[in-house]
Amino acid sequence: MDDFFMADPDAPRLSQKKRKRQQAAVGKEQKAKTRASSKRDDAGSGSDHEVGGAETVDDMDLVGDRNVAEESDSEAERETAAQKRLRLAKRYLAKVREEAGGEEGEVDAADLDRDIIADRLRDEALEAVGRLHHAIADKYTDVDFADPSRVRTFKHGQTLHSLAITCLAIASPADTSRTTDLSSRKPLYVYSASKDASIVKWDFWTGKRVHFTPGGLKPTKKLTAAYGSRIAAAHKGHSDHILSLAVSSDGQFLATGGRDKAINIWSVADDKHLTVFKQHRDAVAGLAFRKGQNQLYSASLDRTIKLWNIDEMSYVETLYGHQDQITCIDTLARERCITSGSRDRTCRLWKIIEESQLIFRGGGSGTHESAGEDLVVMDGVKKVPKLDKQAGLAGGSLDVVAMLDEEYFVSGSDTGAISLWNINRKKPMFTKLRAHGPGSKLTHGHSTPENPAPTADGAFPEGGCGGITSLAAVKYSDMFASGSADGYIRLWKVDNKKKFHLIGSIPMAGFINSLAFLEAATVPSPDASLATPTPGNTSTPAPRNTAEARLARAKAALASGAPVDGSAPTSKKDLLYLVAGVGQEHRLGRWWRYKGVRNAVKVVTLG
Repeated sequence: MDDFFMADPDAPRLSQKKRKRQQAAVGKEQKAKTRASSKRDDAGSGSDHEVGGAETVDDMDLVGDRNVAEESDSEAERETAAQKRLRLAKRYLAKVREEAGGEEGEVDAADLDRDIIADRLRDEALEAVGRLHHAIADKYTDVDFADPSRVRTFKHGQTLHSLAITCLAIASPADTSRTTDLSSRKPLYVYSASKDASIVKWDFWTGKRVHFTPGGLKPTKKLTAAYGSRIAAAHKGHSDHILSLAVSSDGQFLATGGRDKAINIWSVADDKHLTVFKQHRDAVAGLAFRKGQNQLYSASLDRTIKLWNIDEMSYVETLYGHQDQITCIDTLARERCITSGSRDRTCRLWKIIEESQLIFRGGGSGTHESAGEDLVVMDGVKKVPKLDKQAGLAGGSLDVVAMLDEEYFVSGSDTGAISLWNINRKKPMFTKLRAHGPGSKLTHGHSTPENPAPTADGAFPEGGCGGITSLAAVKYSDMFASGSADGYIRLWKVDNKKKFHLIGSIPMAGFINSLAFLEAATVPSPDASLATPTPGNTSTPAPRNTAEARLARAKAALASGAPVDGSAPTSKKDLLYLVAGVGQEHRLGRWWRYKGVRNAVKVVTLG
């Protein structure tokens, strides 16, 4: 600054290029002097540069460090999004492991509760894509199903179901503001419908009737000529056999379908009639709600499937393809459904989004297992025995179907054959012939599990029904149940998704027209006391709040499904139940009739 003011203003000024050349020359002279001084210092001290000499800025290898930094930047640029997520996840897990090491025996209730929630979210995500699988069948291999104390019967008078029960549905309302007689339990209802067009709503915990919807008079020609349409307009509900029931996954809506070609929508909470759909041209034999959605699928004897949006109470579309009456339908979380086409001997998987369908044909050629009567429909050397082929035991009318998960399902025919299918194969993976015996008729209120051999002409002894009348599966598991009229409900285990075998038989007389599994808490016995201990009762000392006590309470909460912080219990269930609708007649006709059987709803505690 001083040089600027002391400079002669009249002196000629240098150009910019000249100034830069002078500055560069001065810088080179200073660097040379610095190197010379450093060499003199090294020589005077007698030490070598490589041993302990100090480096200047000019002598440092800055290029190498720059190259390392550039390589790290290029690696970060080459890293994909998936690799970055993986790297961050590993870093997070390592951090969690470091933070997890606290005092020995110390339990964090909030952390445990978060772990429970994380496990449930993972299971729900796997269930949504159909990849969740629970192996539960082995738990029931040693259960004594002949114990009569395992069966509860929902009793009703003559004014309720006067004809055979045809279908069932389980409703678990999401709204917990309404409670049952057992105020500590979540409301759980069982709906049953009959050929008399009536609907009964049962309390699962008490077995008592909650609501009754009577059926209307069948609009015969004589009745219509006498009264016209006044009776039909006044009655809200069905006027002919009810063949199907379905409840939405949130427990808000109940759908019913019957031979009057109508689909009625009801409110589960208010027990009120909401609307009716009359687009089908024949009886509605099957109804199913998509899991997690209020999307309804209906299957009819008019050979069509219709889609409905229950949130908007509107019709969506119609699916065509079956060549005969559709008698059953089932669905899970994905936007697709499986149907059985009766006498066209096909099951069809309908892909709604792709607007396509997969056709699975029952019957046909097959092979016998060396064990005997089990039929494996794969390539092999032994054909179906001539007697079974003439009787049509491998095919017949496919009347019922049930989905195990998004890839596997089972079907049942009127010949008594049960088949296991995979959606990626056109033929069944395994078929069990005469699953409920060769049609032995119920005698004196009971039958025998041993199955007598068929006669020479393939006819069933005594002309009884040996067909499969109902199927139900524990969703995303390896167990399903089948019903017929041989006096038993049979439980089956799926082995490695390739075949299945019998694990138990539950004695139950009559036509098993409908089956449904549900999970719920233990049902208290009628004699059990529901009183809770009073706060002033000090007979039992309070547990100590130690680390061991907190750990024990946390483990108990994990086992029972309740949060470890003591809040409201979670939705985890601890017992498996099987609900059966029993009738004197087949749900689709009156080909047989068992007069000694009572039309009733029965609940079997499996454990």
